[in-house]
Amino acid sequence: MDRTHVQMLLASAGYYAGAIDGIAGPETMTAVEITEAHAGDGSGGWSTARRLVAAGQRVLNAQGFEARAVDGWDGHNTGEALTAWLSAQAGVSAEVDRAPITETTWPADIPRQGNCAAYYGSPGPDVQRQLTYIQLPFSLRLDWNLSQTVQRIRVHEKAAQQLYAALVAVHEHYGIDRMQDLGIDRFAGCYNHRRMRGGSSWSMHAYGCAIDFYAGPNALRMGCPEALFCGPDYQAFLDIMEAHQWLPAIRLWGGDAMHFQRATL
Repeated sequence: MDRTHVQMLLASAGYYAGAIDGIAGPETMTAVEITEAHAGDGSGGWSTARRLVAAGQRVLNAQGFEARAVDGWDGHNTGEALTAWLSAQAGVSAEVDRAPITETTWPADIPRQGNCAAYYGSPGPDVQRQLTYIQLPFSLRLDWNLSQTVQRIRVHEKAAQQLYAALVAVHEHYGIDRMQDLGIDRFAGCYNHRRMRGGSSWSMHAYGCAIDFYAGPNALRMGCPEALFCGPDYQAFLDIMEAHQWLPAIRLWGGDAMHFQRATL
């Protein structure tokens, strides 16, 4: 999200009436301050760059495009929300094709996406009651803020054991230094109560059975060979995750290489 996008969003909400010139001048920052006053979240003390992104996130959320957390960090959720908003302004579809690319037979104990509500519960309070934290014996960096690390990941209790075992096995195979070199340690999100990007169904994240890594070069709309995780250095990573029932989206529907889920198509 650049400054031009922020100005467009602020203008769409009626907060800004200046030129869409990408310059964070007094009119733009006054509009940002209006969103901050409405939010009352103390974000006025953030850097200018974060304040601008946060203002854009607030408008996206208010208009139903689910940028989610208003944190001022331009992560992939914010990017996809912006893509959906820009597509809507242009009157074009942001839908993503998730048709299966293979006839692979997956283990019978992995639920299908269409059966996730029966297996994991209905998104919202039903799923939230069944979430648990897994505590990793090593740290992962936040993909959108590499100075911050996490060791706890919130996931559905029916998928937690498999994810813990998968990530420990990835760590044992690569070691933390190699994981950092490859970006495998860049955690880009797990549980998230939202709809599927480029679709209307509930996201697998809303069931607590999905996790994302290193979003930028493994984007939702990027397939092989462009996506970084298609490369040979990452095949062991994908193999380990798959062996522990966390299936790579790049092998399910040929895109969204950042994404792994404990659900088949």
